[in-house]
Amino acid sequence: MRLFAKFFLCATLVISISLLVSGYLLIITSYRNAISREVERALMQYQYDKFIMQANLITNAENFDVPQLTLGRLASELSGLTGFFDDEKELLYSDLPSQTDLSILDDISDNSHIYQFQTFGDESYIYVGGKLTQNDITLHLLIATDISSVIAGRQQMAQSFVRVYFSTLLISMAVIMVLSALITKPLKRMNAIAAAIARGRYNIRLPIKGSDEIGKLSDSFNRMADAIEDNINELEENARQKEDFVANFAHELKTPLTSVIGYADMLYQKDLTTEQVKDAAWYILSEGLRLEALSLKLMDLIVLNRRDFLFEEVSTEELFTYLAGGLKPVLNERKVSLHLKIQPAYVLIEHDLLKTLLLNLIDNSIKAKCKHIEIIGKQNGNRYNISVADNGKGIPASELNRITEAFYMVDKSRSRKQRNAGLGLALAARIAEIHGGVLTFKSEEGTGTIAKFDLAFKGDIDDE
Repeated sequence: MRLFAKFFLCATLVISISLLVSGYLLIITSYRNAISREVERALMQYQYDKFIMQANLITNAENFDVPQLTLGRLASELSGLTGFFDDEKELLYSDLPSQTDLSILDDISDNSHIYQFQTFGDESYIYVGGKLTQNDITLHLLIATDISSVIAGRQQMAQSFVRVYFSTLLISMAVIMVLSALITKPLKRMNAIAAAIARGRYNIRLPIKGSDEIGKLSDSFNRMADAIEDNINELEENARQKEDFVANFAHELKTPLTSVIGYADMLYQKDLTTEQVKDAAWYILSEGLRLEALSLKLMDLIVLNRRDFLFEEVSTEELFTYLAGGLKPVLNERKVSLHLKIQPAYVLIEHDLLKTLLLNLIDNSIKAKCKHIEIIGKQNGNRYNISVADNGKGIPASELNRITEAFYMVDKSRSRKQRNAGLGLALAARIAEIHGGVLTFKSEEGTGTIAKFDLAFKGDIDDE
C-alpha cells in the first residue's frame, strides 16, 4: 500500500474514532446532567408537595371521612401525577399511569424517600415516593414527573450528532487528502530523484525547503548523493587513470621499440664490425632497461600521482648524445635530421621521465612531417633552457593553448591512423612540472613549432 493511502486511511480512522468517542461522551454526559437536574427538581418538588399535604392534613383532619374525595381535591393542588396509599399500601387515590409498577412502595421506609425511573412506550417518568404521617393519619405518597422530553432530547441530540459526524468526517477526509498529498509530495520527488540517480544522473539534488524533518531528510539525501557522486567520480578517475597508463605506456613503447627493432634488424641483416655490434647491442639493452624502469615510473606518475621521484645530477652532453643515438633508427626510417646545440652543464633530472618528455616532443615533430629537428640547450641564470624546434606543418593558433590537455588531438584523422590517444603532450607537461618547469609552445602553420621548458641546476629544484 502506498504511503499516501496509509496516511489517509490512518488519519481518517483516528478522526472517525475521535469523533465517535467525543460524540458518545458528549451525549452521555449531557443526558446524565439533564437526568440529574430532573431528579433534583423532582425531589425538591416532592418535598414541597409533602409540605402542602401536611398543611392540608392539619387543616382538614376532621373532614377526612371520605379519603377519596379529600385526596382527589388535595391531588389537584400538587404538581405532577399523584398516588395516595394507606398504611397497608392499599390504593386510596391515583391519577398515575395505569402501567405504573407499584413495587416501588415496598422500598419506602419511615425516615426516607426513594425515586425510580419507569418507561411506558414513548413516555418516561421519575417516581418519587415517601411516607407521610400527620394527626394520626398515615399515607404513602407517590408522585410521577414526566421526563419524556429529556429522553426525546437525547434522541434528537444523537440524530444531530450523526449528521454532524458524517459532515465533519467528509470535510476531514477532503482536508486529509490534500494534506497527505502535500506531505508525501517531497517523498515522491525524493523517490523520483533517487531513481534518476540510479540511472546515472548523479548531479541531481533535492531542493531544501524549511528546517523540518522533511528538510533535514532532504539535506541528508543530498549529502548522501554528494558522497555517491564523489565515489563514482573517484572510481571513474581511477578507471581513467588506468586507461591513461595503458595509453601512455603503449605510446611510450613505440619509439624505444622502434630503436630496438632498428638495431636488431641492423644486426640481423648487415655485416657489422665488432664495435658496431657492441654499440647496437648496448642500445638494445639500454632501451630494454629503460622500458622496464619507465613502466614502473609511468605507473607512479599517472596512476598514483607521485611527485617524489629521485632526481640525479646528469651531464647535458651525455643525456642528449644518448638520446640521439637511441633515435637514430627512427630518424633514418623517417628521413629526419636531428641537430644538437647543447651547452655543457649538469642538471637535476629524473632520467627516464625527462627522456620520455623529449621523446614525446620529438615524436610529435616527426608526426608533423618535419624534415629537420633542432634541440638547443643553454644556461639562463640559475635555470637551463631546452627548446625542441622543427620545420613541420605547425599548429593552428586557436589550438595552441589546448594541446597539453589529455586526449586532445589537433589532427584527429592522423591520430586515429597512428593509433594515438592524445596523451603524449599531457604527460610531457606533467613531467616538465615535476622538474620545476613549464612546457610552452610557439608555432606557426606551415613553418614549424618550438617547444620550450627549463630545468634546475643542482640544489635549485623545489622539493615537491
